[in-house]
Amino acid sequence: MFRPTELSDSELAQLRGRYVLPDRIISFGVVMTSTWENAAGQVIGAQVGMSMSAGQPQPVLYAMPIEAAGNGGTVAAGNGQVLGGAGLDNVRGIVQSVRVAGDGNQGENGMEIRISNGPSGDMPSGAQAWSNGQVWSNGAGTVRLSSQNGGLAIAIQAGNGQGIANQQLGAGGMGQHSAIGGNLNTVRNLASLDIRLRDLSSSVDLRGCLDQLRGLNPTR
Repeated sequence: MFRPTELSDSELAQLRGRYVLPDRIISFGVVMTSTWENAAGQVIGAQVGMSMSAGQPQPVLYAMPIEAAGNGGTVAAGNGQVLGGAGLDNVRGIVQSVRVAGDGNQGENGMEIRISNGPSGDMPSGAQAWSNGQVWSNGAGTVRLSSQNGGLAIAIQAGNGQGIANQQLGAGGMGQHSAIGGNLNTVRNLASLDIRLRDLSSSVDLRGCLDQLRGLNPTR
């Protein structure tokens, strides 16, 4: 009968990294998406992706604008002031913030790990090769992509005083921030680590993995 058993740090250290079988990882990468939707339904944003596949000598970087024309409504000028927060840029590790000085706004920061089987997917439709300093604009504002501190960054300056949003990865950390000074905005910063595994053959013998587990503490 199986029952939960606590493992020591030294025992866990022996397990680390052992249970992805050789050649099972087809590709892995990171995708960052930032979007800003204002009260008129206008959307500005971008998606940035980096992927590395088996047999691929260099990572592939792509960028894709995200835009929507909206419903033709009007957007009241934002007059809220978000103060402080300068220290957030100096935090190492992972830092997230949503600061709001308006009404009826929604802000979201999210991160996830996605593991799937099967062949690696193609770039999204509309994606293009990464280029430092790419800029896109519409009625909702302006989005700028940049490479800084050994990493990647997306920065949105929303129009009509609605606020700013940014997302960056690199230099030993990750940051997701938004500061909203207008009303009825929806702001999202989302990041994912994507790992694709080769389908496991029915002929693979998993007894080696079980033997490693059994050998950690044979007396239990």
